Amino acid sequence: MGIKGSSTRPLVLEDVKVPVENLLWEVGKGHLIAFNILNIGRFKLAVGCLGGVKEAIALSAKYANERVQFGKRISAFPLVGKKLAEMNTRAYVLESVIYRTAGLIDAELSGIDHASPDAGVQSAKAIAEYAIECSINKVFGSEALDFVADEGVQIHGGYGYIQEYKIERIYRDSRINRIFEGTNEINRLLIPGTLVKRALKGQLPLLQKAQALQAELLQLVPGRTFEGTLEEETHLTAMAKKIFLMAGAAAVQRYGPKLEEEQEALAALADIMIQLYAMESALLRAKKQLASQGEERAALAVAMTRSYVHDAFGQIEALAKETLSAADSGDSLRTQLAALKKAGATQSGGYGRAQAADRGGRRPGGRLRLLVHRQTPD
Repeated sequence: MGIKGSSTRPLVLEDVKVPVENLLWEVGKGHLIAFNILNIGRFKLAVGCLGGVKEAIALSAKYANERVQFGKRISAFPLVGKKLAEMNTRAYVLESVIYRTAGLIDAELSGIDHASPDAGVQSAKAIAEYAIECSINKVFGSEALDFVADEGVQIHGGYGYIQEYKIERIYRDSRINRIFEGTNEINRLLIPGTLVKRALKGQLPLLQKAQALQAELLQLVPGRTFEGTLEEETHLTAMAKKIFLMAGAAAVQRYGPKLEEEQEALAALADIMIQLYAMESALLRAKKQLASQGEERAALAVAMTRSYVHDAFGQIEALAKETLSAADSGDSLRTQLAALKKAGATQSGGYGRAQAADRGGRRPGGRLRLLVHRQTPD
């Protein structure tokens, strides 16, 4: 269907004998090398998706500024502007996720003596430390590209469906990324599954951290006022982490080691983790831009971060409610849902969902759309 430049075909290996001198590492442990290659492959796939996202946005913006309908360029229409704004927001967040992960892996590898005999083993362990982040990059990147490519076709209208326009090829090529390097479904099982295994082994204090959390959330005061730039988004990110801890602990307590068989619960927890990592990555980057560039130059980064964090928080709330409802019942469930509601109500004005309004009375995306429109050349 797509990736026509790739020589994709079946390869059948039957009764193949590998000479001993061609053996990689130790007998019976080749799968560990393969899994680690998958980790890097997943990260690199996200990087490739970012390139596709940027190209699709460039093509769509160019077309929207050239295509005239009803006497004006279609980029001037609010619905097209909204699409371009959301496409750019996904690009900003994805880029933030990728650079953050690259920095983490690079820092881990920088302390290795690559001249030592066990440098390969050390490198493998360092990369494996960020297996969860690599899977997050893969899922988030491939789905961001699918979203942007789809909206790009929509902006092109009928022309987007014919091969003369490059967006058609991007649309077809993007689809394989959700299958490559382990399907997104498999990666969704791995993301929380790996975390839970570490918690059950005592490597992470997941249950201990969650024990006092319910009481803390129930004591929150709704309608808190936030003054500083990105102060509310910082608070929401912190609340989202606590919501994940509450939902994750409930799932672990309900299912124990059998949680790996509860694929729907794992997928919901994975989506919370993905949104958390994405919103925090964008937030950290926007804060850094604020500090180095000032309010005016960082305005677009701040607007995109605000928009994404508010929408992501709404999704996290819904996913947590789904997880808690599946894992508990009765008075215990009612108490947990009350704590969840309190966490969402701490936004200014008490809005905790995707349709939250910013302090100016508009959706975060409304302010963002105006900023993007101002960037559009006459």
